[in-house]
Amino acid sequence: MSYNQHKSDERPPLSTITVSGVYTLKMTKPKPEKVKTWEDGVSARLFFVTAEGQCLSKSYGTKYPKPLAMLVGKMSGNYTSEIQPGATAEDFIKYLEKACNKYVDVAVEVTLGDVYNGNQQYKYKLTWAKKGETLKAPDSF
Repeated sequence: MSYNQHKSDERPPLSTITVSGVYTLKMTKPKPEKVKTWEDGVSARLFFVTAEGQCLSKSYGTKYPKPLAMLVGKMSGNYTSEIQPGATAEDFIKYLEKACNKYVDVAVEVTLGDVYNGNQQYKYKLTWAKKGETLKAPDSF
């Protein structure tokens, strides 16, 4: 058996999160070629997955440093200051590293997006528990 066959046999098939609720998500480290540099900063579509293979992706970047710092802080479990202005793609990946590959409970609010190439797209709002509290799905879910 090849390495790739073995790896895919261990991982459940991926499926898009389409229903709002509380999920235990892990953020994967973005590949350097997926990090884009723009006039106003650096950004990437970050990929989140559950142990069962449910997944979502959401864009984050240096243009809006507060949500990025919140993401890294909540996913890593440690306070994180905002990324410095003028950060490079390498700085961005390094900034995200401490938040990667850790499972965290996240409330995910799903809304329908546009249809792209015949496939329904989804928009996601992520909410984390406040320190010392258990995350519960809001009544609106």
